Amino acid sequence: MLRRLFNSWIKRRLFLAYRNQHRAVCIISMSNAKSVGILWNPSDEGGIETYESLRKILSEKGIKSFGIAYISSKREKETLSTVSNSWLINSCNVGFFGGPQSGDGIHFMQEEFDILIDLSIVKTIALQYILIHSAAKFKVGWSADDPNLYDLEIDVTANPRCRFLMEQIIYYLEKLNENH
Repeated sequence: MLRRLFNSWIKRRLFLAYRNQHRAVCIISMSNAKSVGILWNPSDEGGIETYESLRKILSEKGIKSFGIAYISSKREKETLSTVSNSWLINSCNVGFFGGPQSGDGIHFMQEEFDILIDLSIVKTIALQYILIHSAAKFKVGWSADDPNLYDLEIDVTANPRCRFLMEQIIYYLEKLNENH
């Protein structure tokens, strides 16, 4: 119960930080993107396969991509060591308020990706912190019940699966190209 209250308080603080940002949103379609950052959660059903699939699709389009995932244990880190081009952060790398304290998480937030794609279905405070503080120009994802933190939110409430979210994100990012 206490943990749930604390997490709720942290999420409110993150939302306030998001609202107080003064960033200029730049709408970028799939055909204009040169780099994509990917937030993903290995605990999502099909999360690993979906992440790898998205990286393959982006690579075929000539788009550089890199990911970051929040993991809950060192054992999970050993299991995921074969996942390519992704950093893994855990509670050892994250501070009291959910922000990365060193290394990979901070570096990922500072990268100026053209598009930041949040593939996570199960939200973690650490990934939401990175999402809010990312230097990415255009942010895409699904927020479920939380306040919208994205420049383009894809509603997958009817089918909350990582793979379906990825397919919808690609579809809409390609549709943006048709309208410009």
